Amino acid sequence: MKSFLLPITIGALLAAQSGVFAQTVNAPLKPAAQQFNLSTATSSYRLGPGDQIEVNVFGVPELTTSRVILADGTASLPIIGSVRLNGLSQEEAASELVDMYKPYNDKLQITVAVTNPRPMTISILGEVNRPGPYTLSSTQSATAVGATKQGTGEGTSGNTGGGRLTVSQALNLAGGVTSDADVEEITLIRKLPGGRNSRSKVNLWALLQNGDTAQDIPMLDGDALQIPRAQAGKANYDATVVANSTLSPSTVEVKVLGEVRQPGRVIVAPNALFSDALVAAGGLTNEADPKAVQLLRLNRDGTVSRYEIAAVLEQGRDPQKNPPLKKGDLITVPRSFGGGILSTLRELSPTFLLFNLLNIFR
Repeated sequence: MKSFLLPITIGALLAAQSGVFAQTVNAPLKPAAQQFNLSTATSSYRLGPGDQIEVNVFGVPELTTSRVILADGTASLPIIGSVRLNGLSQEEAASELVDMYKPYNDKLQITVAVTNPRPMTISILGEVNRPGPYTLSSTQSATAVGATKQGTGEGTSGNTGGGRLTVSQALNLAGGVTSDADVEEITLIRKLPGGRNSRSKVNLWALLQNGDTAQDIPMLDGDALQIPRAQAGKANYDATVVANSTLSPSTVEVKVLGEVRQPGRVIVAPNALFSDALVAAGGLTNEADPKAVQLLRLNRDGTVSRYEIAAVLEQGRDPQKNPPLKKGDLITVPRSFGGGILSTLRELSPTFLLFNLLNIFR
């Protein structure tokens, strides 16, 4: 027995051995309810430096305490001193503490709960609008690591740092998926104890189609998401459904320049077509050439795709003649040859016109 123990602690332990737990000794240890509680973590959450935990020893208030796990992964607890908790789940930590307290009392019931989770860092790569690493704190803020831009945080709530941020919310945090994303084949890469990684498939298409919420997995510190590009013409997969869902951004920004009534930036729906942007820009001017409108698109590999499209509303919603827009598209509407002449004449003063007409007929 260690000589530095406080008398009140020893007394409490002796009292516990002499019958304080008489009514609970034979009761099985019940772990904390496995609910999506934003201030606690489920057994999948692993303790680490920066987590604030509450160790509750039933019937022995002198041993019940709140601690922050230190940088070396340990926490100092009454009587037993420094305990390594890094990498353990809440239930594993509680079981470990029960074993460590057994020399003093073998009838203790202990629970461990995360009351203030550490910041969580995740990576979101592939077909999202803002790929990269993100750090989330328990106060709902999200900042792109190594940058100054702020994540939107839409769809998140409470202590997201405790692992309650789901895959769909993480996609939203990264600006939503692109129009090329395959949400049926998302890969979740998770760090496991011992330095190993696990790879699992996340099928959010099943969530959109069947309401399969089991696919929307809570994310943990160190997780990475990879969102692949969908194959062209993939069977039983509709990109329009994805574009109209909360997995996609609520709006898409494109630019329309040239012979439109309101040139500049235009905000359209994520499933908007080429003609929708022209309508949003006020329509074509009388001088426009509707048969030679160009759509310029910057690709991920740095190349630029150029399409010449006839701006004819009668072509309807045909995606071949009226393609869907992507973020950052640039539409240019040229001036027709006749429109250029009319515009030039219109800009000339009546006096100048009269002078030139007189010279012609001399």
